[in-house]
Amino acid sequence: MEMKLERDIGALGGIAKLSELLDRGHHPEHVRIACNYGRIIRVRKGWYARRDAPSDAILAWRVGGRLACVSALHYLGLLDRPAALHVAVRANASRLRAPRNARSRLDALSAEVVVHWVSDAGGDRVTVAPATALAQAAQCWATATTTSAARGRR
Repeated sequence: MEMKLERDIGALGGIAKLSELLDRGHHPEHVRIACNYGRIIRVRKGWYARRDAPSDAILAWRVGGRLACVSALHYLGLLDRPAALHVAVRANASRLRAPRNARSRLDALSAEVVVHWVSDAGGDRVTVAPATALAQAAQCWATATTTSAARGRR
């Protein structure tokens, strides 16, 4: 049986800020208990998701943003799963975290995550807008092609 808390998180896009849940009448202790019992998932400090939220979206939120580029296109069913998780973060974002350990900072040299710094990417809580994802994918492809060609000239 679905709890009101889970329904409210779903109504907020599947991932919700604690303050949004408090505004809807939930007590912080109830949120903590629901998390402890596995009814919801603590994504990162102050953010919670439904159990059925897409795993890649949870990983992106743990980093500090939403699915971007080829990861967003995969979520939309347009591409196969990419090797690295592509995450869109605000242009002024800080405190980025490792996707599988919210207590560890994201290593700048991590091959596991590609960060896209954006000012406005549209979309929803899970992913950037499809047009933004396509533009990001084109830019990633161009960058990868240029980098590969430069390595080949050495």
